[in-house]
Amino acid sequence: MSQGGTGGAQGGEAGTPQGGTGGAQGGEAGTPQGGTGGAQGGEAGTPQGGGGATGSEGGSGGAVGGSAGSGGSGGRPPSDCKPNGRARNPLISHIFTADPNAVVYGDRIYVYTSHDVDGQDDYKMVDYHVFSSDDMVNWQDHGVIIHANELSWANYLYAPGACTKNGKYYLYIPNEGSSIGVAVADHPGGPFVDPIKKALVTKSFPNANVPWLFDPACFVDDDGQGYLYFGGGDDGGQNARVVRLNDDMTSIKDSMATTIPTTAFFEASFMHKHDGKYYFSYSADFSSGHGAALEYLIGTSPMSGFEYQGKILNNGNINNGNNNHGSIVEFAGKTYLFYHNRKLQQELGVNKVNNRSIAVQELTYGADGKINTISMSTEDYTVSQIKCLDAFEEVEAERFAEEKGIEVDGKAGGVVRVAQIDTGDWIAYSQVDFRDGATSVVLKVASASGGGQIEFVIDGCIAGKTGTSVGTCEVKSTGGANMYAPLTCTITNTSGAHDLCFKFTGNRAFEIDSFHLE
Repeated sequence: MSQGGTGGAQGGEAGTPQGGTGGAQGGEAGTPQGGTGGAQGGEAGTPQGGGGATGSEGGSGGAVGGSAGSGGSGGRPPSDCKPNGRARNPLISHIFTADPNAVVYGDRIYVYTSHDVDGQDDYKMVDYHVFSSDDMVNWQDHGVIIHANELSWANYLYAPGACTKNGKYYLYIPNEGSSIGVAVADHPGGPFVDPIKKALVTKSFPNANVPWLFDPACFVDDDGQGYLYFGGGDDGGQNARVVRLNDDMTSIKDSMATTIPTTAFFEASFMHKHDGKYYFSYSADFSSGHGAALEYLIGTSPMSGFEYQGKILNNGNINNGNNNHGSIVEFAGKTYLFYHNRKLQQELGVNKVNNRSIAVQELTYGADGKINTISMSTEDYTVSQIKCLDAFEEVEAERFAEEKGIEVDGKAGGVVRVAQIDTGDWIAYSQVDFRDGATSVVLKVASASGGGQIEFVIDGCIAGKTGTSVGTCEVKSTGGANMYAPLTCTITNTSGAHDLCFKFTGNRAFEIDSFHLE
């Protein structure tokens, strides 16, 4: 968010009595105010950018691919780089994000989020973003993946649910608390389109007339059967529902929804599978002993045999006493819980509780299969980086660990880039592998008039460090604001693993699409 921070404001949870549905959304990245860039080709990691074949997670499978250009590094031998970075809390800071639905596709985690509007006094979210990472610290913003104005049946987009089947990627979309639709994409980074042009689940569907028809969660079991979980309501209600999906994932197989008996269920359904058991997690209500914690059941099948187990995540003051929305994935040998808090809003001094920010922590299981309860972290950094960032490949500029002041503009499938850059802004990449030496940074930039400057700093910016300057580069005109061209910047010969920060001078003088080392 360009403000010197992230702007925005936030209140109770969407769809809850305290949250309501109000608020004003504002334009999304890639609108006329933000621009959408020229016809410069697709983003790395998009269908245009490439990507290989991926495996399955939790039985969800699918054809995807890693980040574009992965696996090469110009023929260099494998690196023995050992990173020491950690994920920022909050995970994303350039926009307000909430309701994370994390899914593993191939060698990357994709986290689909709601997008809280800066300064909103209620919940009027109109677009979704997805963020992906293969190292848990540097996260790529794929831009706006779908907007409410592309859906004839929806006004405001609450918490999404995501999964994959048959080589396609599905996003289940609630229209506030009244209905749920579906969108599909050929790549997990979008763009997503509405294949049925109407809601998939409405309150007229048998046994789906819950107070809040929202918070969809999609799960595909090992046998390929897809399930859709949803529902919500005030304290004490039995409002959790599940239906089986047909093979096309865009129609319902069952003639009525099945009720999942729960304890203190409020909203925020999620399903994952671990060691053959089915874990149905959710936000508990505000009744005595629950305090809107993330809690869970374990079942013998995706639809039945559930028994209450207790808490996963205790809420804390960092969430301003509000309820939560979580998702659980297993990735690179560890289990991660994604959820949201109000840490970014608090750091910025924004007196709006309707501006949330996603975070991640590790989870562990006991020998009996129960999840060991954790509390919401108040630390500035949480999980460890699992691999170094190979910048001898092309790296999307919007795949960073931390930032100050910038925005990410653009829509999925187009040119998504770091934009709205002002003097004093910066972006930083955690634990970049310079290998046995790099002497230049080659950026893909667009500038109508030139005049900006980029300073390259190693081991700075992240965690407030000063770091060491290794070079400075003048940005010259590329012939137009949407005309991207390579800019080669000389740096001091640098080797090994370092955080790499781009520090900017110049107000809205240029935008950056991607970069690599040479």
